[in-house]
Amino acid sequence: MKKLLAGLLAALMILSLTSFALATGRLDAIKAAGKLVVGTSPDYAPYEFPGPDGTPVGADIDFAKYIAQQLGVELVVESYSFEAVLAAVVAGKIDIGIAGMDPTPERRASMDFTDIYYNETNQVILIHKDNAQSIKTLSDFKGKKVAAQNGTLQQTLVTEQLPDSELTLITLIPDGVMELLTKKVAGLALASVVADQYVANYPDLVICESKFDYVSSGIAAAVPKDEPELLAALNGIIAKVVEEKLFYQWVDTAVALNNEMNK
Repeated sequence: MKKLLAGLLAALMILSLTSFALATGRLDAIKAAGKLVVGTSPDYAPYEFPGPDGTPVGADIDFAKYIAQQLGVELVVESYSFEAVLAAVVAGKIDIGIAGMDPTPERRASMDFTDIYYNETNQVILIHKDNAQSIKTLSDFKGKKVAAQNGTLQQTLVTEQLPDSELTLITLIPDGVMELLTKKVAGLALASVVADQYVANYPDLVICESKFDYVSSGIAAAVPKDEPELLAALNGIIAKVVEEKLFYQWVDTAVALNNEMNK
């Protein structure tokens, strides 16, 4: 009987907490729990990558820490593959998805996005230096394998702008880098700020002279649908981040750390 009562009490407590979260909204639930759960894909330096002790670090992680600090709660970072971050946001398993994410129309259909907190420059293709003379234009990838991370903007760009190439989907960016170094693929599609990191740390890699035809709409954080209070709070924090150019400082710090780790 005691076990039964204990079980019922536990169930009622969980139900009560769930009802509280639903009734008050995610922002109030975050503050009540005293923690902010952020999902990320730590394979995308300088945004997010494993630090010296294996825990995620990077510009996006510093950004997440800043958000938690401003909300007055503890930060909890959960690591996923990139496509799993998207799924976790949609399912409401995490409070925010922060992973160098482009707020595309397709993604907006199933999740909401904050204001832009950082603008990338170009979308490029990383190649092996041995192929620098034979691969200079996008048309030179015809009949060749080009890798892109599953579920990303780069996957879409390869599909749309390199229709005569063979798309190779990867789960983690380092996997694509290894395939490029061993010449299993001819190119790896990346944002320029990410590609620059690999060029700086791998002498055998260079960036193709021709880049994708793409104008960045900026990087934003993803949140579950219909959480206006949370979205408003995040946008208020982002306004300060943008005004003080904090993210650019975090990028510089992350670049320096990544390069130091790869010496």
